[in-house]
Amino acid sequence: RGFIQSYLIRYQPNDDRKRQIYIVSVPATDSSVVIDGLDPDKSYSVSISASTNAGQGNFTEVIIVDEQESSLFQLRVGPFTSCEEWSISIENSIKSFIRSVLVYTVKDYCDCGFLDSFIANETLLCDTQNPTQAVYRAQVFNFGSISSTQIVSWIEDWVLNGASVTSGPILVTFDPTCPVPLNSIN
Repeated sequence: RGFIQSYLIRYQPNDDRKRQIYIVSVPATDSSVVIDGLDPDKSYSVSISASTNAGQGNFTEVIIVDEQESSLFQLRVGPFTSCEEWSISIENSIKSFIRSVLVYTVKDYCDCGFLDSFIANETLLCDTQNPTQAVYRAQVFNFGSISSTQIVSWIEDWVLNGASVTSGPILVTFDPTCPVPLNSIN
């Protein structure tokens, strides 16, 4: 009845008393999609429908997607001139830079398609004892069959082996004395 033109992904949190349903349209040329804004502590009901010239097909049976395992980690980074007077845009640029470096690093370890969307809840805290350094904290989620603890282990190994990154004239180093795995973000 025609070629598939797009897919509709219907999802809703399983504990949502409002029973609000969300729908995302995905072009048929896309082989995957990342749905942003999901709460990793919730499970979701998901179903998919294909659309052709003849119209939209029936939705699949509901698939339950459970909360995703995640691990917390931190990195001490620097040197900076001083992190005490950073603006939000500078802070966001540094977080984005670190996230990009981490994605590249994880991809190097696993030779996989790890994405920055598997890193969330980032904070960047100025070290008040040493304002030339900051502590980056974040949460990383399982990626396919790779556990979040394995990903943190790779990041820790990279830091312990003298991690540093050059961005233009700036050399950013990652302090190997700062413990990488965390039990809580506080």
